[in-house]
Amino acid sequence: RSSDLCQGRLEFINGGWCMNDEASTHYSAIIDQMSLGLQFLQDTFGECGRPRVAWHIDPFGHSKEQASLFAQMGFDGLFFGRLDYQDKSNREKLREMEMIWRASETLESPIADLFTGVLPNGYSPPSFLCWDQLCSDQPIMDVEGLEDYNVDAVVSYFLKVAAMQSQHYRTNHITMTMGSDFHYENANLWYTNQDRKSLSLNSSH
Repeated sequence: RSSDLCQGRLEFINGGWCMNDEASTHYSAIIDQMSLGLQFLQDTFGECGRPRVAWHIDPFGHSKEQASLFAQMGFDGLFFGRLDYQDKSNREKLREMEMIWRASETLESPIADLFTGVLPNGYSPPSFLCWDQLCSDQPIMDVEGLEDYNVDAVVSYFLKVAAMQSQHYRTNHITMTMGSDFHYENANLWYTNQDRKSLSLNSSH
C-alpha cells in the first residue's frame, strides 16, 4: 500500500526494470532500463515509491561507471554481493566493507560519489538460518516442552553471527540477508520462522 511506503514501513530498492549487467552494457541501455522502472514506480506510487538505495547483488563484477550513474540518479547508496574472494577477505580484515566510491575522475565531487557496501554473504542467509523449502536447516520451535524446542539457541546463535559480522564494518548498522535464488515460493516458512525469532529476540533483549 502507498501508506506503507510513505510511512517508511516498506521500501523499494534499485527500481530499474531489471538488475542490469555491468561488464558489457552500454550506458545508454542502463539509463533506459532504469528510467523505465523508476517512471513506473513514480506513476504508480508517487514520490513515496522512489528508491533511495541501489541493489546490485548478482552482477559478476562492478564498474565505476555504474556507480557514477547511480550517484547521478540521486541514489543515497549502493549495495552489491559479488567481489573477488581475496578482495573481500582483505576488506573484512581492514573493516573496509563499506566505502565512499568516488566513481568519476572527471566529475567534481560529490556528483559521482556514492556510499557503497559489500554484503557479507553474497545475498544468502547466514549458515543454519535458512528456512526455505529448499533448505534443510531446522525450523524454530518456540513452544516450551517440545522435544525440539530450540528458539533460545537460535536467537543466541543469531546474535553471535550479527556480532561477528559487525566486526567487518565501521558503521552502526549491518544488513542481514535472508533468502536466495528461487526462495520464497512458500514464503510462509520464512515469515513464520522470522517472526518467532524476532518475537523471542525482542522479548529477551
